[in-house]
Amino acid sequence: MNRTTVGGPELGGGRGAGGVVVLADPAGAGSGTVAPLLANALHPSVHLRADDFRKAIRQGFVAAHLPQARRQNETALAAATQAAFAFATGGYQVVLEATLAPQALDVLRRESRITGATLHYVVLRPGDGPGEPGPPDRHTVDTAAQPAVTARTVLAGLTRGAFLLGW
Repeated sequence: MNRTTVGGPELGGGRGAGGVVVLADPAGAGSGTVAPLLANALHPSVHLRADDFRKAIRQGFVAAHLPQARRQNETALAAATQAAFAFATGGYQVVLEATLAPQALDVLRRESRITGATLHYVVLRPGDGPGEPGPPDRHTVDTAAQPAVTARTVLAGLTRGAFLLGW
């Protein structure tokens, strides 16, 4: 099975499994626009939105920002993570769009360890305007450019293995 488009990265590192790229951002930084472009550049691919798993709760839903929503948010993230890695172990390249707290990476790392599928972590951040934090780390991509340019930047980083997240 061909897991890449021409010039596209194989996220799984050639081990038979696909891989998962987590595209995280603060609200409005561009993941909703960039994630589909990224998924369209990978083959075969799946685009999941972690927020959809939380919104699937019908009775007992609590607004995500409230303190009492912690268990709900953790459960929804665990479900999205398990779905992403299930697709990855089936050979798909998965783009998981999420707004994550840094401690949520432990859930993703654990699933990567269990399944053997690689995990890439990309944080989209709006431009370096006044008041922005210092220099970005290696997992951060500036979204000041058009979404297509940002998607190409992310793909280039995936190709180099720049966003790999270890266990």
